[in-house]
Amino acid sequence: MKNRLFLVCMLLPVLGYCQGVDSSGLHKKLATTAPFLGGVAVNNIVSPVSANGNTFTMQQPIVDLGFPVYKDFSAAHSFLIKTGIRYQGLFLSGEQNISSNEFNSITVPLLINYSLSQTTSISFVGLATLGSDIKGRIGAADILYTAGVRLGFRPGKSFRYGITLAYSSNYSGKFLLPIPDIDWTINKKWSFTGVIPARASLKYKLSELHSLGITASFSGSMYRLDGGTKEQYIHLQQSSAGLIYDLKLNRRWKLNLIAGHTLSQRLETFNMDQRVPFDGFGKLNDRIANISYRQNSFIFQAGLSYEF
Repeated sequence: MKNRLFLVCMLLPVLGYCQGVDSSGLHKKLATTAPFLGGVAVNNIVSPVSANGNTFTMQQPIVDLGFPVYKDFSAAHSFLIKTGIRYQGLFLSGEQNISSNEFNSITVPLLINYSLSQTTSISFVGLATLGSDIKGRIGAADILYTAGVRLGFRPGKSFRYGITLAYSSNYSGKFLLPIPDIDWTINKKWSFTGVIPARASLKYKLSELHSLGITASFSGSMYRLDGGTKEQYIHLQQSSAGLIYDLKLNRRWKLNLIAGHTLSQRLETFNMDQRVPFDGFGKLNDRIANISYRQNSFIFQAGLSYEF
């Protein structure tokens, strides 16, 4: 199960793009306002880690920009092509064993969404990611790929769900996974969203502007590490649970705050030959780490988003 969670969390950007189209209201023929199809979101995740008598801080800034490049909602079957760019960093402050303390990645996504009917859509999505400490030479081998096909269903205004078949190629190997997702407005106060089993949030609307809830998530990132004689990669995995607070500043601006604690946390480095075969899904935990931190910590996240 832990292996599956790790792989699903690597695919969350894919599923976020697909889900965003479903929630934009493309199938609402009587919509009175145009849906928001683009946006920018800025998040920062901070985790202070105590290990071996030393405390260091992990900081992960994330910037997402998405925008449509083609759209046609005039026909019975709406069609949308969307792209953007995603920046994610990993900064280690006070860590003494890993040869680099700053890692950066750039992801370029592409989404193609086609409405099969008023309640059903199909999405094709792909991502190419370049992640590194940018100390050595960067080549084609440093590009990580993900591709997926999602069937989305919206039987009613308050409920939608989907299933994604995703293929991922990264430093640890190549994998094929089915991933379900759900977005359910239970009633006027309660709502539930999730990418099972990687992310789930149950929220209670305090007012039209405020909501408070509980959330659990799994996140992960990989970067090439220029570690001397042997090529290596660094792998961060975090599972956490805590409280989530949303504030709607206006129709376009939203603030998001999360405070919690990790349930499992791994910051590890591996040699590049620590890969598993396509049929070796269960062998991920057999990788031998060069450096490993597995201590849990508090985790804090703040985000600001704007839709257009």
